[in-house]
Amino acid sequence: MSEVLQNLINLLQLERLDKMLFRGDSQDIGLPQVFGGQVVAQALSAAIQVAPQERSLHSCHAYFLSPGDSHHPIIYDVEILREGKSFSALRVKAIQHNEAICHITASFQKQEQGFEHQASMPDMGAPDSFIAESQMINKLAAHIPEPLRSKFTAERPFDIRTKYINNPLQGLKLPPQQYIWVKAKGRVPSSPAIAQCLLAYFSDFHPLLTALHPHATGFLQPGLKVATIDHSIWFHRPFDLNQWLLYAIESNNAYGGRGLSRGQIFDSQGRLIATTQQEGLIRFKQS
Repeated sequence: MSEVLQNLINLLQLERLDKMLFRGDSQDIGLPQVFGGQVVAQALSAAIQVAPQERSLHSCHAYFLSPGDSHHPIIYDVEILREGKSFSALRVKAIQHNEAICHITASFQKQEQGFEHQASMPDMGAPDSFIAESQMINKLAAHIPEPLRSKFTAERPFDIRTKYINNPLQGLKLPPQQYIWVKAKGRVPSSPAIAQCLLAYFSDFHPLLTALHPHATGFLQPGLKVATIDHSIWFHRPFDLNQWLLYAIESNNAYGGRGLSRGQIFDSQGRLIATTQQEGLIRFKQS
């Protein structure tokens, strides 16, 4: 396993302070606020430890209340909302400096058999036909000011290949879509809980950036403010992050300073493993 992947897994393994109370360190990835994917993933890590072990996480919904501080730890306070015959509903409050920065609800279900159907996987070609995101970042490195440069050029825990490359400093006009092949760099342990938390972490990177595509705007352009308002994930089927996954994202709306994107994640056999939905702030003020 690569060191950077092990560090991320360690970040998601929280310190248990009490039966329903956890603490997790924060990660500085160069953003002005704590990364939303980290908060969601750590909240799910806490919820999974509280939920009945025979029930699996199948959905979560996060509302971000304030930006958060990437230089301080986060407390995760878990509350059981309902214990039914088949489902368990939990709420996690992420707290920093005695204030809630995010509320996350998570639902768990015992394994059942039922009807099956799914959307078809788009035919996008093999991962090698896409551009490695790290190559694009390294080409732009000289134009990114410090200390952002060292953060954005740091090794990532995932191998990421994207169809559309948008210059974050000077955006291009692109379709309101993005297709991303992704897999872990190194070997992820065979734990569904770890895989779900890692996928939740990764799922927050690209939806709002895709909403910028039709507007020829990059997320580092002066005057632009981008922040996640809410983020939802539905886990449909088991998956393996050691194998390539395709994240197909479409932004169907931008209005009133907000952008909306929906994502579908498929494994290389074409099975739909997860669906995401995200709305965020995309506010642009010309100087």
